[in-house]
Amino acid sequence: MLRAKLLLISLLSLSSLAQAHDWDLAAPDSHAPIGVMGDHTHKTGELMLSYRYMNMDMEGNRDGSNRLSAEQVLNGPDGSSAGTDGFLVTPLSMTMEMHMFGAMYAVNDKLTLMGMLPYIKLSMDHVTRTGVSFTTESEGIGDIRVGGMYKFFDRDGQRWHANFGLSVPTGDIDTRDATPMGANSLLPYPMRLGSGTYDIMPGITYLGQSSGVWSWGAQGMATLRLGENSRDYTLGDQYQATAWLAQRINSSFSVSARLAWSKWANIDGADPDLLVTNPMNGIGVVPTARADLRAGRRTDLGIAINYLVRSGYFKGHRLAVEYSRPIQQNLEGPQLEVDSVFHIGWQKTI
Repeated sequence: MLRAKLLLISLLSLSSLAQAHDWDLAAPDSHAPIGVMGDHTHKTGELMLSYRYMNMDMEGNRDGSNRLSAEQVLNGPDGSSAGTDGFLVTPLSMTMEMHMFGAMYAVNDKLTLMGMLPYIKLSMDHVTRTGVSFTTESEGIGDIRVGGMYKFFDRDGQRWHANFGLSVPTGDIDTRDATPMGANSLLPYPMRLGSGTYDIMPGITYLGQSSGVWSWGAQGMATLRLGENSRDYTLGDQYQATAWLAQRINSSFSVSARLAWSKWANIDGADPDLLVTNPMNGIGVVPTARADLRAGRRTDLGIAINYLVRSGYFKGHRLAVEYSRPIQQNLEGPQLEVDSVFHIGWQKTI
């Protein structure tokens, strides 16, 4: 959190570089790194179509800031008393893939509306206390997001806009797959495709652009859950803050660095079908089915490239990539830790 605050202060101090000039939406860095959602508005009547692919790799467990071996999760923290304080099953690794299809439309110069449709694929590897390995998978449409951005300041190469959004519970929370416990077992919380609740997503975004080669930005967002889903639980609220600094290499390319901080709470309530084998007051079968072992916070450092096609048949198309790795993680575990996050995306304004 301290690193994110320091970078945010540094970026806001860059506002002194902004000079009296119109915002250049045609610059490659007029869009944030591709991992940032809701980063810019459009001119009246513009329509932007987009596609993003995200891959998150997770491997190994962590409790607090300490890494845990599979043996420690299965046999207890000291790894010495099998069956006394450990779980029957531990996750080893997980891959999350998401294809995000989006559209943005500017009602006027201040208000831009947006919608996003995610398609998610999840895969998690496990091992049991007896040494049996198995993998569970789930796949399908996630929670649809609708919302927009309202620009309330645009002067001297600086912009501010408010973000607002609503997540609609279209993702499956009854995902099932074969496990050692059965051929059609209900999967735990991280393997589900949605929250099961309507969630509001307020936020605010600041952008700065010099008349030279530099641009910068910062954004704060929250995901606040409304009510309880059909399985008697509510995912924890999430909070995110990010800041970035970009440099234009030429009229087509820009490179950037970004810090991203996130925090999320434990699940409120619990799925009654998971409580049968994972009681809140006991160890349970697998940590991913424990509602009280889902909270955490993380800080990522990422690098990115934006590319704007200037001529030819694909003129106006934007391509972007971003790769990030955590520099700090603190998890209420045992919980799988993130190793890396990769984004690649395409955008085209009509």
